[in-house]
Amino acid sequence: MICAPGSGYAALGFFLGLVIFLAGVAELMHAVRQQDTTNRGWHLALGIIDILLGLVLMAHVAAGITILRLMVGIWFIFRGMSLFSFSKLTGRSWVLIIGGLLTVLFGLLIIFNPVFGAMTLIIWTAIAFIVTGIFNIALSFMLRKVYP
Repeated sequence: MICAPGSGYAALGFFLGLVIFLAGVAELMHAVRQQDTTNRGWHLALGIIDILLGLVLMAHVAAGITILRLMVGIWFIFRGMSLFSFSKLTGRSWVLIIGGLLTVLFGLLIIFNPVFGAMTLIIWTAIAFIVTGIFNIALSFMLRKVYP
């Protein structure tokens, strides 16, 4: 992604669509299973939004990359609000409240600063893949000791 940002951005559009779609499916499953929760409507709406955004990004990669920054910013805002919702469920967890606030602020920054938004998506995703790869390698060595 760092060496070929254009193709990396297109791949990111499809991959992010898949992740958002799967998050929507999980959110809908949560709404269906937790019928006694007061926030059920919020989880249902967020699940539907996530599924629709995911399908749009996976089906129309060319159109998705042109509006990816806006969609991701809006998605982060909804995710941050979801964290606030979960903080109520866990007894006003300050970690979830701070995480929700930072996620909403990050979403707003992506929406209102186009250069920051596009470059952030490319650079931070590339860094996240590198860091995840390093930790997966470390995990494999740890699991090797557990499962000889």
